Amino acid sequence: MTEGNPKRDVVLVSAAAAIIVGGKTEDYGCAMELARESIESGAAYKKLKGLLCCYEGSDLSKLKELETKYG
Repeated sequence: MTEGNPKRDVVLVSAAAAIIVGGKTEDYGCAMELARESIESGAAYKKLKGLLCCYEGSDLSKLKELETKYG
């Protein structure tokens, strides 16, 4: 896990659990590494954005606001 960033750690643990439930791996350490790589590379964010765009009538203004604030 990352030191000093509990919010990121919670996201990594949750993402690792989802990776395990999704059947990508059964190994927790491997799942954590996959989650970390996905977040750091931006792949997780691209997937989120793509999923949001799939829904008709999706309002991406909040996402764009967060991009501006934290991007």
